[in-house]
Amino acid sequence: MNALFNGAACNSELASSRGLHYGDGVFRTMLLWQGAVPDLRRQLDVLERDAARLELLPPPRALLEAEIASLCAREAAGVIKLILSRRAGGRGYRSEGDECDRLLLRLPAPRYPEACWEQGIRCAMSRVSLGDQPLLAGIKHLNRLEQVLASRHWPEDAEELFVCDARGLVVAGTRSNLFRVAEGRLWTSALERCGIRGMMRDKILELAEQLQIPVHFDDPTPDLLRQADEIFVSNSLIGLWPVREFDGTALAAPGPLTRRLAMALNHPRLEPIRE
Repeated sequence: MNALFNGAACNSELASSRGLHYGDGVFRTMLLWQGAVPDLRRQLDVLERDAARLELLPPPRALLEAEIASLCAREAAGVIKLILSRRAGGRGYRSEGDECDRLLLRLPAPRYPEACWEQGIRCAMSRVSLGDQPLLAGIKHLNRLEQVLASRHWPEDAEELFVCDARGLVVAGTRSNLFRVAEGRLWTSALERCGIRGMMRDKILELAEQLQIPVHFDDPTPDLLRQADEIFVSNSLIGLWPVREFDGTALAAPGPLTRRLAMALNHPRLEPIRE
C-alpha cells in the first residue's frame, strides 16, 4: 500500500487500519492515579467483553498490563486511552481474521470544579438521538459520531447533556451513564437498544447490591426523569457526579442515596478546581 498523510508518507499498517476506515474496534478511557490505573482488572474485563461482541481477539492481558504500567510509572494523574482496532484484511466492509492492533495513549488529566462532586452539575437534553442497534448496544466501539454531534451544541451553563433513543426515551449522558432515584429505589437505563455499559456503571450496580439498595432497569421519558428524587451520572474519570438541575428542574444534590453510593465508591478526584 502507498499512503500519504498530510502529504507525507505514512505507516501502511496505520493507513490500512479497519478502526480508521470503519470504526472496527473498541476502546477504554481509564483514570491514571498515583502511578497506576484504578480498577484495571475491571477495565480489561470490559475491554474483553466488548471485543468479543465484535469477534476481536485482544492481546494477552499480561502484555496490556505491562504496557499500561510503563505509561503510568511515576505519573501522579492523567488519562490512559487504550484502543483495539481490527488489523487490515479482507476487502471493503468484509473483514478477515480477529487479530487487532493496539494503541495506548497517556493524556493530561482533565480538571473539573470541586463543586461538580460536592454540589452537583447542571444537565440539559440534547437534540441528538441515538440510533437503535441492539447488536452494538452496550459496547464502547470506535464509532462515536453521535456523541460528537451531540457535543456540538452544548449550552454554556451545562456540564452534561442527556440523549434519547429513537423512541424519545432517555438513555444516557453524552459521556456518562445515567442513574435516578425514585421512592428509595435506584434506576438506570437497560441499554438494550443503544448506549454504553460503562465500567463505572457496573461497579456502582455491584455496590448497590452490597448496600441492599433495590435496583431497577428502564428507559425513562424526560418528564419521568424530571420527577426523580435524585439523579447522578458516572464514568471512569469522574466516578460519580450528582445532578442539581435538569432542564430547569432543581434536584437534591447530592441526595441521601447518591451520597451513600459516592462514599462507598470513594473515587479519586482529578485535581479539583477550588473556586
